[in-house]
Amino acid sequence: MTTQSNQPNPRTALVLGASITGLWTARVLADHFDQVLVLDRDVLPQGPDTRAGVPQARQYHILLLRGLQILRDLFPGIEEELIAAGAVAFDVTEDVKVRSRGRWLRQYPSGMCLLSCSRILLEATLRGRLRQNPRIRFVEGVEVKGLVADSEAARVTGIRFRHRKGEEIGDETLAGDLVVDALGRRSPTPAWLTELGYAPPEETVVDAFLGYVTRHYRQPADFHPGWRMMMVTSTPPDQRRGGIIFPEENNTWVVMMSGTNKDYPPTDEEGFDAFVRSIDPEYAAAVATAEPIGKPLGYRGTESRWRHYEKLERWPERYVVLGDAFCGFNPVYGQGMTVAALSAEALGEELTRAGGRLDGVARATEQAVAKVTAGAWLLATGADLEWPGTEGKAANGPADRMARWYLDRLLASLDDDKVRAAFNEVNQLVKPATRLFAPDVALRVLARR
Repeated sequence: MTTQSNQPNPRTALVLGASITGLWTARVLADHFDQVLVLDRDVLPQGPDTRAGVPQARQYHILLLRGLQILRDLFPGIEEELIAAGAVAFDVTEDVKVRSRGRWLRQYPSGMCLLSCSRILLEATLRGRLRQNPRIRFVEGVEVKGLVADSEAARVTGIRFRHRKGEEIGDETLAGDLVVDALGRRSPTPAWLTELGYAPPEETVVDAFLGYVTRHYRQPADFHPGWRMMMVTSTPPDQRRGGIIFPEENNTWVVMMSGTNKDYPPTDEEGFDAFVRSIDPEYAAAVATAEPIGKPLGYRGTESRWRHYEKLERWPERYVVLGDAFCGFNPVYGQGMTVAALSAEALGEELTRAGGRLDGVARATEQAVAKVTAGAWLLATGADLEWPGTEGKAANGPADRMARWYLDRLLASLDDDKVRAAFNEVNQLVKPATRLFAPDVALRVLARR
Protein backbone atom coordinates (compact mmCIF):
# COMPACT_ATOMS: atom_id res chain seq x y z
CA MET A 1 0.00 0.00 0.00
CA THR A 2 1.41 3.36 -1.00
CA THR A 3 1.61 6.33 1.34
CA GLN A 4 1.91 10.06 0.88
CA SER A 5 4.95 10.57 3.08
CA ASN A 6 8.72 10.52 2.66
CA GLN A 7 9.25 9.53 6.27
CA PRO A 8 11.09 6.23 6.75
CA ASN A 9 8.28 4.89 8.97
CA PRO A 10 5.03 6.50 7.86
CA ARG A 11 2.21 6.18 10.36
CA THR A 12 -1.01 4.39 9.45
CA ALA A 13 -4.41 4.62 11.10
CA LEU A 14 -7.10 1.97 10.57
CA VAL A 15 -10.78 2.93 10.76
CA LEU A 16 -13.12 -0.05 11.07
CA GLY A 17 -16.36 0.79 9.28
CA ALA A 18 -17.29 3.39 6.65
CA SER A 19 -20.26 4.53 8.71
CA ILE A 20 -20.94 8.20 9.37
CA THR A 21 -18.71 7.78 12.43
CA GLY A 22 -16.00 6.21 10.29
CA LEU A 23 -16.16 9.04 7.77
CA TRP A 24 -15.92 11.76 10.44
CA THR A 25 -13.00 9.88 12.00
CA ALA A 26 -11.10 9.36 8.74
CA ARG A 27 -11.21 13.08 8.02
CA VAL A 28 -9.88 13.94 11.50
CA LEU A 29 -7.14 11.31 11.36
CA ALA A 30 -5.91 12.54 7.98
CA ASP A 31 -4.54 15.59 9.83
CA HIS A 32 -2.39 13.37 12.05
CA PHE A 33 -1.41 10.28 10.02
CA ASP A 34 0.36 9.69 6.74
CA GLN A 35 -2.18 7.07 5.69
CA VAL A 36 -5.74 6.38 6.82
CA LEU A 37 -7.36 3.12 5.72
CA VAL A 38 -11.15 2.83 6.08
CA LEU A 39 -12.23 -0.82 6.04
CA ASP A 40 -15.81 -1.88 5.32
CA ARG A 41 -17.56 -5.15 4.58
CA ASP A 42 -19.60 -3.57 1.74
CA VAL A 43 -18.49 -2.51 -1.71
CA LEU A 44 -19.30 1.15 -1.31
CA PRO A 45 -21.51 2.90 -3.89
CA GLN A 46 -19.94 5.71 -5.87
CA GLY A 47 -23.01 7.93 -5.52
CA PRO A 48 -26.03 8.29 -3.24
CA ASP A 49 -27.36 4.75 -3.01
CA THR A 50 -28.31 2.22 -0.35
CA ARG A 51 -25.97 -0.54 0.83
CA ALA A 52 -26.48 -3.73 2.80
CA GLY A 53 -24.39 -2.64 5.78
CA VAL A 54 -26.67 0.32 6.57
CA PRO A 55 -30.25 -1.03 6.35
CA GLN A 56 -31.52 1.96 8.36
CA ALA A 57 -30.20 4.51 5.83
CA ARG A 58 -33.67 5.14 4.37
CA GLN A 59 -35.04 6.01 7.79
CA TYR A 60 -35.25 9.44 9.43
CA HIS A 61 -31.88 11.14 10.01
CA ILE A 62 -30.95 14.70 10.89
CA LEU A 63 -27.65 16.46 11.54
CA LEU A 64 -28.07 18.77 14.52
CA LEU A 65 -26.64 22.28 14.48
CA ARG A 66 -23.43 21.34 16.32
CA GLY A 67 -22.86 18.55 13.81
CA LEU A 68 -23.44 20.98 10.94
CA GLN A 69 -20.89 23.37 12.46
CA ILE A 70 -18.30 20.59 12.61
CA LEU A 71 -19.18 19.58 9.04
CA ARG A 72 -18.45 23.13 7.85
CA ASP A 73 -15.11 23.16 9.68
CA LEU A 74 -13.91 19.78 8.40
CA PHE A 75 -15.29 20.04 4.86
CA PRO A 76 -15.32 23.68 3.70
CA GLY A 77 -17.95 24.32 1.05
CA ILE A 78 -19.75 21.02 1.60
CA GLU A 79 -22.92 22.72 2.82
CA GLU A 80 -23.27 24.49 -0.52
CA GLU A 81 -22.50 21.21 -2.28
CA LEU A 82 -25.33 19.47 -0.40
CA ILE A 83 -27.78 22.28 -1.17
CA ALA A 84 -26.83 22.07 -4.86
CA ALA A 85 -27.64 18.35 -4.67
CA GLY A 86 -31.10 19.10 -3.26
CA ALA A 87 -30.65 19.42 0.51
CA VAL A 88 -33.18 21.81 2.04
CA ALA A 89 -32.14 24.61 4.41
CA PHE A 90 -34.64 25.49 7.14
CA ASP A 91 -34.95 27.64 10.25
CA VAL A 92 -35.77 25.50 13.30
CA THR A 93 -38.63 27.74 14.45
CA GLU A 94 -39.71 29.73 11.40
CA ASP A 95 -39.91 26.80 8.98
CA VAL A 96 -40.97 24.05 11.40
CA LYS A 97 -44.60 23.75 12.48
CA VAL A 98 -44.50 22.07 15.90
CA ARG A 99 -47.29 20.67 18.04
CA SER A 100 -45.94 20.11 21.54
CA ARG A 101 -47.90 19.08 24.62
CA GLY A 102 -51.14 19.39 22.69
CA ARG A 103 -50.74 22.87 21.20
CA TRP A 104 -49.16 24.42 18.12
CA LEU A 105 -46.14 26.62 18.83
CA ARG A 106 -45.56 30.00 17.24
CA GLN A 107 -43.42 30.16 14.10
CA TYR A 108 -40.82 32.93 14.07
CA PRO A 109 -37.25 33.48 12.76
CA SER A 110 -34.59 32.10 15.10
CA GLY A 111 -31.46 32.40 12.95
CA MET A 112 -30.73 28.75 13.80
CA CYS A 113 -30.65 27.05 10.40
CA LEU A 114 -30.17 23.36 9.59
CA LEU A 115 -30.04 21.19 6.48
CA SER A 116 -32.44 18.39 5.68
CA CYS A 117 -31.28 15.64 3.35
CA SER A 118 -31.13 11.86 3.26
CA ARG A 119 -28.38 10.03 5.08
CA ILE A 120 -27.64 8.41 1.72
CA LEU A 121 -26.82 11.78 0.15
CA LEU A 122 -24.80 12.91 3.16
CA GLU A 123 -22.70 9.73 3.24
CA ALA A 124 -22.10 9.82 -0.52
CA THR A 125 -20.98 13.46 -0.37
CA LEU A 126 -18.63 12.77 2.54
CA ARG A 127 -17.15 9.74 0.77
CA GLY A 128 -16.62 11.82 -2.35
CA ARG A 129 -14.69 14.42 -0.39
CA LEU A 130 -12.60 11.79 1.42
CA ARG A 131 -11.71 10.03 -1.83
CA GLN A 132 -10.10 13.28 -2.95
CA ASN A 133 -7.79 13.25 0.07
CA PRO A 134 -4.50 11.53 -0.89
CA ARG A 135 -4.01 10.27 2.66
CA ILE A 136 -7.31 8.37 2.83
CA ARG A 137 -8.07 5.06 1.15
CA PHE A 138 -11.17 2.85 1.32
CA VAL A 139 -10.60 -0.91 1.61
CA GLU A 140 -13.89 -2.49 0.58
CA GLY A 141 -15.42 -5.94 0.79
CA VAL A 142 -13.48 -6.99 3.90
CA GLU A 143 -14.72 -8.18 7.26
CA VAL A 144 -12.70 -7.48 10.38
CA LYS A 145 -12.40 -10.64 12.48
CA GLY A 146 -10.38 -9.47 15.47
CA LEU A 147 -7.54 -7.43 16.88
CA VAL A 148 -3.79 -8.05 16.77
CA ALA A 149 -1.79 -7.03 19.84
CA ASP A 150 1.78 -7.16 21.11
CA SER A 151 3.05 -10.11 23.17
CA GLU A 152 1.67 -8.70 26.43
CA ALA A 153 -1.63 -7.57 24.85
CA ALA A 154 -0.87 -4.08 26.17
CA ARG A 155 -1.01 -2.41 22.77
CA VAL A 156 -3.15 -3.07 19.69
CA THR A 157 -0.90 -3.25 16.62
CA GLY A 158 -3.41 -4.08 13.88
CA ILE A 159 -6.38 -6.22 12.91
CA ARG A 160 -7.27 -9.59 11.45
CA PHE A 161 -9.54 -9.45 8.43
CA ARG A 162 -10.96 -11.62 5.68
CA HIS A 163 -11.97 -10.81 2.11
CA ARG A 164 -15.68 -11.59 1.85
CA LYS A 165 -15.30 -12.99 -1.67
CA GLY A 166 -12.38 -15.21 -0.73
CA GLU A 167 -13.23 -16.64 2.66
CA GLU A 168 -11.48 -19.90 1.84
CA ILE A 169 -8.18 -18.04 1.99
CA GLY A 170 -8.54 -17.48 5.74
CA ASP A 171 -7.62 -14.51 7.89
CA GLU A 172 -5.00 -11.97 6.96
CA THR A 173 -3.46 -9.27 9.12
CA LEU A 174 -3.03 -5.54 8.61
CA ALA A 175 -0.79 -3.41 10.80
CA GLY A 176 -1.84 -0.02 12.12
CA ASP A 177 -0.38 2.51 14.53
CA LEU A 178 -3.90 3.43 15.71
CA VAL A 179 -7.11 1.41 15.30
CA VAL A 180 -10.58 2.96 15.64
CA ASP A 181 -13.78 0.95 16.01
CA ALA A 182 -16.59 2.70 14.11
CA LEU A 183 -18.63 -0.47 13.61
CA GLY A 184 -21.82 0.77 15.24
CA ARG A 185 -24.26 -0.82 17.64
CA ARG A 186 -23.23 -4.39 16.75
CA SER A 187 -19.56 -3.72 17.44
CA PRO A 188 -17.72 -6.88 18.53
CA THR A 189 -15.25 -4.95 20.68
CA PRO A 190 -16.49 -6.49 23.99
CA ALA A 191 -15.69 -9.96 22.63
CA TRP A 192 -12.39 -8.79 21.15
CA LEU A 193 -11.32 -7.33 24.49
CA THR A 194 -12.14 -10.61 26.19
CA GLU A 195 -9.96 -12.46 23.67
CA LEU A 196 -7.05 -10.20 24.64
CA GLY A 197 -7.60 -10.79 28.36
CA TYR A 198 -9.45 -7.58 29.17
CA ALA A 199 -12.76 -7.23 30.97
CA PRO A 200 -15.76 -6.28 28.83
CA PRO A 201 -17.45 -3.00 29.75
CA GLU A 202 -20.51 -2.67 31.90
CA GLU A 203 -23.53 -1.37 30.01
CA THR A 204 -26.37 1.00 30.81
CA VAL A 205 -29.50 0.38 28.76
CA VAL A 206 -32.68 2.45 28.66
CA ASP A 207 -35.42 1.07 26.42
CA ALA A 208 -38.70 2.88 25.84
CA PHE A 209 -39.70 0.17 23.33
CA LEU A 210 -40.19 2.78 20.64
CA GLY A 211 -40.77 1.77 17.06
CA TYR A 212 -41.09 3.96 14.02
CA VAL A 213 -42.05 3.70 10.38
CA THR A 214 -40.88 5.80 7.45
CA ARG A 215 -42.42 6.31 4.04
CA HIS A 216 -41.32 8.51 1.15
CA TYR A 217 -43.73 10.69 -0.80
CA ARG A 218 -43.55 13.00 -3.79
CA GLN A 219 -43.96 16.52 -2.44
CA PRO A 220 -47.06 18.17 -3.91
CA ALA A 221 -46.02 20.98 -6.28
CA ASP A 222 -48.93 23.29 -5.45
CA PHE A 223 -48.87 22.79 -1.67
CA HIS A 224 -47.78 25.96 0.21
CA PRO A 225 -48.60 25.41 3.88
CA GLY A 226 -46.24 27.98 5.41
CA TRP A 227 -43.81 25.37 6.73
CA ARG A 228 -41.05 23.12 5.43
CA MET A 229 -41.24 20.60 8.25
CA MET A 230 -44.09 19.53 10.52
CA MET A 231 -43.56 17.86 13.88
CA VAL A 232 -46.18 16.43 16.24
CA THR A 233 -44.58 15.28 19.48
CA SER A 234 -45.78 12.53 21.77
CA THR A 235 -46.60 13.39 25.39
CA PRO A 236 -46.11 11.11 28.41
CA PRO A 237 -47.72 9.24 29.94
CA ASP A 238 -50.60 8.53 27.55
CA GLN A 239 -50.12 10.18 24.13
CA ARG A 240 -47.63 7.68 22.79
CA ARG A 241 -47.70 8.62 19.10
CA GLY A 242 -45.81 11.30 17.21
CA GLY A 243 -44.95 12.14 13.65
CA ILE A 244 -42.68 14.23 11.42
CA ILE A 245 -42.93 15.37 7.81
CA PHE A 246 -39.61 16.65 6.51
CA PRO A 247 -38.16 17.40 3.08
CA GLU A 248 -35.31 15.66 1.34
CA GLU A 249 -33.64 16.06 -2.01
CA ASN A 250 -35.51 15.34 -5.26
CA ASN A 251 -38.70 17.10 -4.05
CA THR A 252 -39.33 14.28 -1.61
CA TRP A 253 -41.21 14.29 1.64
CA VAL A 254 -40.32 11.79 4.33
CA VAL A 255 -43.21 10.86 6.60
CA MET A 256 -42.01 9.29 9.85
CA MET A 257 -44.26 8.20 12.71
CA SER A 258 -43.33 6.70 16.05
CA GLY A 259 -45.06 4.89 18.86
CA THR A 260 -43.64 4.49 22.37
CA ASN A 261 -43.98 1.65 24.89
CA LYS A 262 -44.72 -0.95 22.18
CA ASP A 263 -47.35 1.10 20.36
CA TYR A 264 -45.52 0.14 17.16
CA PRO A 265 -46.67 1.75 13.90
CA PRO A 266 -47.79 -0.86 11.32
CA THR A 267 -46.15 -1.23 7.92
CA ASP A 268 -49.16 -2.49 5.95
CA GLU A 269 -51.02 0.09 3.84
CA GLU A 270 -54.27 0.11 5.79
CA GLY A 271 -52.62 0.15 9.19
CA PHE A 272 -50.14 2.84 8.14
CA ASP A 273 -52.91 5.13 6.88
CA ALA A 274 -54.91 4.63 10.07
CA PHE A 275 -51.85 5.51 12.15
CA VAL A 276 -51.39 8.70 10.10
CA ARG A 277 -54.95 9.76 10.90
CA SER A 278 -54.38 9.13 14.60
CA ILE A 279 -51.47 11.59 14.85
CA ASP A 280 -53.28 14.88 14.20
CA PRO A 281 -55.87 16.20 11.69
CA GLU A 282 -53.47 18.76 10.16
CA TYR A 283 -50.73 16.15 9.91
CA ALA A 284 -53.07 13.68 8.21
CA ALA A 285 -54.38 16.37 5.82
CA ALA A 286 -50.83 17.21 4.71
CA VAL A 287 -49.93 13.55 4.10
CA ALA A 288 -53.13 13.09 2.10
CA THR A 289 -51.99 15.72 -0.42
CA ALA A 290 -48.81 13.79 -1.31
CA GLU A 291 -48.23 10.75 -3.53
CA PRO A 292 -46.46 7.78 -1.93
CA ILE A 293 -43.36 6.62 -3.84
CA GLY A 294 -42.34 3.74 -1.63
CA LYS A 295 -43.57 1.23 0.89
CA PRO A 296 -43.64 1.89 4.66
CA LEU A 297 -40.38 0.79 6.29
CA GLY A 298 -40.47 -0.13 9.96
CA TYR A 299 -37.66 0.00 12.52
CA ARG A 300 -37.38 -1.17 16.12
CA GLY A 301 -34.44 -1.94 18.38
CA THR A 302 -34.23 1.70 19.49
CA GLU A 303 -32.86 1.32 23.00
CA SER A 304 -30.15 3.69 24.21
CA ARG A 305 -27.06 1.65 25.12
CA TRP A 306 -23.91 3.06 26.70
CA ARG A 307 -20.92 0.73 26.88
CA HIS A 308 -18.82 2.24 29.64
CA TYR A 309 -15.35 1.81 28.18
CA GLU A 310 -14.33 4.95 30.07
CA LYS A 311 -14.75 3.04 33.37
CA LEU A 312 -12.51 0.07 32.60
CA GLU A 313 -9.43 -0.17 34.79
CA ARG A 314 -7.33 -1.60 31.94
CA TRP A 315 -7.45 -0.45 28.35
CA PRO A 316 -5.19 -1.44 25.42
CA GLU A 317 -3.03 1.31 23.98
CA ARG A 318 -3.80 2.63 20.49
CA TYR A 319 -7.35 1.30 20.28
CA VAL A 320 -10.30 3.71 20.27
CA VAL A 321 -14.06 3.09 20.20
CA LEU A 322 -16.33 5.85 18.85
CA GLY A 323 -19.92 6.49 17.79
CA ASP A 324 -22.68 3.95 18.32
CA ALA A 325 -20.06 1.34 19.24
CA PHE A 326 -19.44 3.45 22.36
CA CYS A 327 -22.97 4.77 22.95
CA GLY A 328 -26.03 4.34 20.77
CA PHE A 329 -29.05 6.58 21.32
CA ASN A 330 -32.73 6.13 20.68
CA PRO A 331 -32.59 7.30 17.03
CA VAL A 332 -35.88 9.19 17.17
CA TYR A 333 -34.02 12.09 18.80
CA GLY A 334 -31.60 12.45 15.89
CA GLN A 335 -28.47 12.75 18.05
CA GLY A 336 -26.29 9.93 16.72
CA MET A 337 -24.56 11.59 13.76
CA THR A 338 -23.78 14.75 15.74
CA VAL A 339 -22.41 12.91 18.78
CA ALA A 340 -20.25 10.89 16.36
CA ALA A 341 -18.87 14.16 15.00
CA LEU A 342 -18.18 15.42 18.54
CA SER A 343 -16.43 12.13 19.35
CA ALA A 344 -14.21 12.30 16.27
CA GLU A 345 -13.42 15.90 17.16
CA ALA A 346 -12.46 14.78 20.68
CA LEU A 347 -10.07 12.19 19.22
CA GLY A 348 -8.43 14.86 17.09
CA GLU A 349 -8.01 17.12 20.12
CA GLU A 350 -6.34 14.32 22.10
CA LEU A 351 -3.96 13.59 19.21
CA THR A 352 -3.04 17.26 19.02
CA ARG A 353 -2.55 17.42 22.77
CA ALA A 354 -0.27 14.35 22.65
CA GLY A 355 2.09 16.12 20.24
CA GLY A 356 2.85 13.07 18.11
CA ARG A 357 2.87 10.46 20.86
CA LEU A 358 0.24 7.74 20.49
CA ASP A 359 0.45 5.89 23.79
CA GLY A 360 -2.08 7.35 26.21
CA VAL A 361 -4.27 8.80 23.45
CA ALA A 362 -6.80 5.94 23.43
CA ARG A 363 -7.64 6.05 27.12
CA ALA A 364 -7.78 9.85 27.14
CA THR A 365 -10.11 9.75 24.15
CA GLU A 366 -12.52 7.32 25.81
CA GLN A 367 -12.69 9.68 28.80
CA ALA A 368 -13.29 12.67 26.51
CA VAL A 369 -15.96 10.84 24.51
CA ALA A 370 -17.80 10.02 27.73
CA LYS A 371 -17.96 13.75 28.50
CA VAL A 372 -19.32 14.75 25.09
CA THR A 373 -21.81 11.86 25.29
CA ALA A 374 -23.23 12.77 28.69
CA GLY A 375 -25.41 15.71 27.62
CA ALA A 376 -27.09 13.90 24.74
CA TRP A 377 -27.57 10.84 26.96
CA LEU A 378 -29.33 12.94 29.59
CA LEU A 379 -31.72 14.41 27.01
CA ALA A 380 -32.54 11.10 25.30
CA THR A 381 -32.88 8.86 28.35
CA GLY A 382 -34.55 11.58 30.42
CA ALA A 383 -37.29 11.79 27.80
CA ASP A 384 -37.61 8.01 27.53
CA LEU A 385 -37.78 7.49 31.28
CA GLU A 386 -40.93 9.62 31.45
CA TRP A 387 -42.87 6.75 29.88
CA PRO A 388 -44.28 4.21 32.35
CA GLY A 389 -43.34 1.18 30.23
CA THR A 390 -39.67 2.11 29.82
CA GLU A 391 -37.09 -0.35 31.13
CA GLY A 392 -33.80 0.91 32.52
CA LYS A 393 -32.45 2.49 35.63
CA ALA A 394 -32.62 6.16 36.42
CA ALA A 395 -30.83 8.02 39.16
CA ASN A 396 -33.51 8.53 41.79
CA GLY A 397 -32.14 10.85 44.44
CA PRO A 398 -34.01 14.03 45.46
CA ALA A 399 -31.98 16.15 43.01
CA ASP A 400 -32.70 13.72 40.15
CA ARG A 401 -36.43 13.70 40.87
CA MET A 402 -36.43 17.50 41.05
CA ALA A 403 -34.57 17.74 37.71
CA ARG A 404 -37.12 15.48 36.00
CA TRP A 405 -39.99 17.51 37.48
CA TYR A 406 -38.37 20.72 36.25
CA LEU A 407 -37.70 19.40 32.75
CA ASP A 408 -41.32 18.30 32.46
CA ARG A 409 -42.40 21.86 33.33
CA LEU A 410 -39.87 23.25 30.87
CA LEU A 411 -41.25 21.14 28.02
CA ALA A 412 -44.70 22.44 28.89
CA SER A 413 -43.33 26.00 28.60
CA LEU A 414 -42.05 25.89 25.03
CA ASP A 415 -44.69 28.40 23.96
CA ASP A 416 -42.45 30.93 25.72
CA ASP A 417 -40.02 32.04 23.00
CA LYS A 418 -37.08 32.53 25.37
CA VAL A 419 -37.53 29.13 26.97
CA ARG A 420 -37.83 27.56 23.56
CA ALA A 421 -34.65 29.30 22.35
CA ALA A 422 -32.68 27.89 25.30
CA PHE A 423 -34.16 24.44 24.78
CA ASN A 424 -33.20 24.53 21.08
CA GLU A 425 -29.61 25.48 21.95
CA VAL A 426 -29.33 22.47 24.26
CA ASN A 427 -31.28 20.13 21.99
CA GLN A 428 -29.02 21.08 19.06
CA LEU A 429 -25.99 20.28 21.29
CA VAL A 430 -24.49 23.76 20.95
CA LYS A 431 -24.97 24.53 24.67
CA PRO A 432 -24.65 22.24 27.73
CA ALA A 433 -27.73 21.02 29.58
CA THR A 434 -26.97 23.45 32.41
CA ARG A 435 -28.28 26.21 30.09
CA LEU A 436 -31.81 24.99 30.86
CA PHE A 437 -31.32 25.75 34.56
CA ALA A 438 -29.90 29.24 34.09
CA PRO A 439 -31.81 31.94 36.02
CA ASP A 440 -33.19 33.66 32.89
CA VAL A 441 -34.78 30.36 31.86
CA ALA A 442 -35.67 28.87 35.25
CA LEU A 443 -37.55 31.97 36.42
CA ARG A 444 -39.77 31.88 33.32
CA VAL A 445 -40.42 28.13 33.71
CA LEU A 446 -41.22 28.30 37.40
CA ALA A 447 -43.47 31.35 36.98
CA ARG A 448 -45.81 29.42 34.70
CA ARG A 449 -49.11 28.26 36.12
